[in-house]
Amino acid sequence: MDIKLLTKFKDQLMRLKSFLQDRIKKLQKIPNFGGDVDAGDEETEETEEYSNQLSIAQNYKNKLADIDNALNKMGKQKYGICERCGKRITVDVLEAVPESRLCKACKKLVK
Repeated sequence: MDIKLLTKFKDQLMRLKSFLQDRIKKLQKIPNFGGDVDAGDEETEETEEYSNQLSIAQNYKNKLADIDNALNKMGKQKYGICERCGKRITVDVLEAVPESRLCKACKKLVK
């Protein structure tokens, strides 16, 4: 992969990483559950919302791990290589998902 493309993908990954880190911080803030003794329904809704936020944060953390993996591969000159078959991941796949671990053919097989 040429240096221009590699730089483009690295910049994309770094921006996405920063965005996800900010989102995770915001999602993980502990809500101030109501202090009212009779606020059962409201507290249940707040608890459910917090649970949803934690789930979203976990999805972001998983994506963040994929991004870190891709950035590490760049340092080892292994970025853009499918982890399953060892072939090059096409540029169109990397443009859509720059942290992709698999080529198009292997993604179809995994589904």
